[in-house]
Amino acid sequence: MTRVSMPAAGYRRPDRLDPTGLVVSVIGTDGQEVGPFDFSQAPAHGQVRQQLIGAFVEATGPDGRWRSAATMGTAHRTSVAFLRSLDRLGISITTLSDFGPEHWWTWRGDRESRNRWPGQVNIMRVLLKEAPEVGALTRRALAQRTHKPRKRLYDSYSVAEFEAIRRRAGELVRACEARISANVAALERHRDGRLDDEPCVPYEGTNLSRGALLERLVQDGRLRFGRGAHEAARQAAAVLGSRGAHEAARQAAAVLGTGDLHPTYALFPTRIELLSVMAAMVCDRGYNLSTLESMEVPDVASEPGRNEVLVSHLDKPRRGHRRHFTNSFSGPHARTLRAALTITAPARECLELLGHATDRLLIAGTSRGVTDHPTTLFVTDGFTNGGAVRRWDQVADLRDDDGELLHLHFGRLRLSEQVINRKSSQNSAAVSEDVYRRPDPLTAHLHQDVILEGQVEAVEHARNTVRMRYAPVQDLGLPAQTARAVHSGRLDTAATACLDFNHSPFTSDGDPCTASFLLCLACPNAVATPAHLPRLVLLDEALDNLASVDPARFDARYREHRDRLEHLLESSTTPAERATARDEATDADRAVIERLLRRDLDA
Repeated sequence: MTRVSMPAAGYRRPDRLDPTGLVVSVIGTDGQEVGPFDFSQAPAHGQVRQQLIGAFVEATGPDGRWRSAATMGTAHRTSVAFLRSLDRLGISITTLSDFGPEHWWTWRGDRESRNRWPGQVNIMRVLLKEAPEVGALTRRALAQRTHKPRKRLYDSYSVAEFEAIRRRAGELVRACEARISANVAALERHRDGRLDDEPCVPYEGTNLSRGALLERLVQDGRLRFGRGAHEAARQAAAVLGSRGAHEAARQAAAVLGTGDLHPTYALFPTRIELLSVMAAMVCDRGYNLSTLESMEVPDVASEPGRNEVLVSHLDKPRRGHRRHFTNSFSGPHARTLRAALTITAPARECLELLGHATDRLLIAGTSRGVTDHPTTLFVTDGFTNGGAVRRWDQVADLRDDDGELLHLHFGRLRLSEQVINRKSSQNSAAVSEDVYRRPDPLTAHLHQDVILEGQVEAVEHARNTVRMRYAPVQDLGLPAQTARAVHSGRLDTAATACLDFNHSPFTSDGDPCTASFLLCLACPNAVATPAHLPRLVLLDEALDNLASVDPARFDARYREHRDRLEHLLESSTTPAERATARDEATDADRAVIERLLRRDLDA
């Protein structure tokens, strides 16, 4: 067992803020630097910017909520946009202690009017909760979660569109694998002393063989021609004349087989090619972007070449304590993963030589510009940012069912995988069915007869199981004395009224009822009136929140209750009535619902 050495005396954890206090550095779970995250271009608004930076530091720290590079990047962009929007929205504050509930709802309303998806709102909820300056009333407003739209912003691809993306992604991956494998073989021949007879290329004042040029590439991470390497350009120009570095780059590309790509991509995949890897894996396994981008080099669970099995250790942060899981790949299902290993192996070798060793699977090279990676030579996350997906569309040149350019959308692709392949991937079977497959129109097309039969059964089941009555007290047909007791609230339980506490269908006749208050929805002794509607609406929202936060627990304990409640609300109340009830809900109502779901009220 390796002993872990303790820090030397006087050790102090490195400061995560630069001397200006405006740039945050983050060390990821893999030991690699993430970011840096620069807030210097955002307006200060007195102390507000610095207070948000402090909250960002907490949220991205070792014990913070955010561990993925993608989430941190989104949080940084969202918080900067938040600061820039305050003046536009008329929110004049100099400290977060002055940021009241009305300011929160103003910003949130503006954000939701621009984008129905709740991601940025939830980012700011987390960030503001981390700021100790935010007051109690505002924190109470922040506690109200957002919800994904009940109607998705997109539907699945058609079967033909899905298969076209799968096929084209595979073609691009195989072409990349062929190019890099050929150059890796040439590099190995060079290292073994088996000189090739291919033409030499002028580079940095000398002529290099294919193998020697590849060796320079794996050591430096980039082949530099032109303005990116002035001295090399001058030397190349001296050898080749007026066309100089451009001609050198063209010759290098010809020798290395990169075609129209920069010679740097002789050993490293482009972002477009890694997007193809990601698309192929979504088509096969339905992974989301955060899981894909955080993938590490898989383990080999068998002897190479003999029924090789690759075991990938995966991470899906939204799963909470179940975020880490493994998947096995073998046979045809391992083809894309093996290809990903092949095309990214030289990049990992290069990073190790540069002192940035990593087990990260997906690494793209770059021929120019600056990246978020400390080396500025590679791209290890955010593959879908910066117009890369639009460039993939152009390279793939696929057509949708209407003859227009087919756009790659990973959310649509993941939805399509679950609808078309008719299976759950990273989700529970219930979530896959209820959230992904059932609402999508393609599902209805593929399963018309089955769905029709299932809908009839579901309606009949709801009618049989939702036995609680909802109506104004005068319309319930109760004896006068009972009606007065319901009206006065004397018979109230957590969210309903009970007409016969000692004769419950869930306990022995004559004994006081000890069933969960959630079972009132299935009890013929239970009634509800408009006076109970605020708590019923709050309960419905709370169950929705639980479904998004902890799907497994929700499916096991609460799904049936939520289905009954939603049937009751939709069949007995209008959207306007529910909206009014939500506005009329009190803090006491919220406290009761919280205690109900914590099971504090159970007998």
